[in-house]
Amino acid sequence: MAKYVALLRGINVGGNRKMKMADLKVVVEKAGFSGVQTYVQSGNIVFEGASEAPADMAARLEALCEKAFGFHTEFIIRDEATFRAEAAACPYVTDALEPTEGREPKLLHIAYLLHTPDEARIEALIDGYDGPEDITLKGNALYVYYREGSARSDFSALLTAKKLGTTPTSRNWNTVLKLLSMLDD
Repeated sequence: MAKYVALLRGINVGGNRKMKMADLKVVVEKAGFSGVQTYVQSGNIVFEGASEAPADMAARLEALCEKAFGFHTEFIIRDEATFRAEAAACPYVTDALEPTEGREPKLLHIAYLLHTPDEARIEALIDGYDGPEDITLKGNALYVYYREGSARSDFSALLTAKKLGTTPTSRNWNTVLKLLSMLDD
């Protein structure tokens, strides 16, 4: 059995698109996955299943969730190796996955992208932005260190499918580390 991480986009934000994690766990189990664990209300799931293309899993889970909860939400799914590689590729952490000196884990985020973005489009977005954040694109992950916090950042407003050309969903470094530890269970 392979392990996967699923990250849901835009649920339980501001009292909208409510989805209880216990109910989500049941949906994922009914889809045939095992060892299902959820973490916090923003839609983070670690599960096991037969080797399958993440896009196929996402389509199946999106349809089941829409039926169960009455609204569509997107799933961004990474197999274990990809999730671990994206964490290790973060330019703002050490080899031990600790934020580099002076950086706080809660201010470090990874925006997981559904598809490989057009690099020129992302570079133009980054180059056209004049803020204090450190921003690096590597493959399907956009690494952002919010020096003043993500809530105060104008860059957060740019993390949309329309601006990026692909669906993003962001997680802070503490959540990334928790998901990595759940993969170890």
